[in-house]
Amino acid sequence: MRRRVVMLLALALAALLGWRLFGAGGDPDAVRTVTNPRLDAYARTVTLTTTNADGAISWRVRSPDARHNPRDGSWRLVSPDWRVETDRGPPWRGRSNHGWIGDDDTRARLRGDVVMTRQTAEGRTRLTTQRLDARIPERYAETDQPVTMTRPGLRVDAVGARVWFAQERLELLDDVEGVYDAASP
Repeated sequence: MRRRVVMLLALALAALLGWRLFGAGGDPDAVRTVTNPRLDAYARTVTLTTTNADGAISWRVRSPDARHNPRDGSWRLVSPDWRVETDRGPPWRGRSNHGWIGDDDTRARLRGDVVMTRQTAEGRTRLTTQRLDARIPERYAETDQPVTMTRPGLRVDAVGARVWFAQERLELLDDVEGVYDAASP
């Protein structure tokens, strides 16, 4: 009985080794084709720019690392820097840990330590949150996450915001609390 068990184990092991060497292993030098890769393009030091109908820049993003996903046609960005033009005056500049741009180049998401700033003669306005979803052609963004907006003499905390960058308009949505320093310029 014991001899039969040992023989069966030896045959099973031989069959497994033969299958691995000659069957499933195939030609080790053959090129493997992946039918649905996670990436089809990778780029370093990338700049993506959108323009308006007149050809003027309306939105620009730079990233040291960009990866294209063929499944949904989107770009994944690492540490992107953003620039959004306004209708008049200085642009908004921003950064985040991660970014995403949709397949039609009209939608974007910023994730992780999102900071948007704008420097004017009156001082710097700064908006911070953890997530910001944007519609690129409209130069519009929104979030349902906690937001802090600061500028000289003012700090406002809220949950949720809508930003129309071109019109220099910010709407804070819920639980809005602010502190204003009347002595500030």
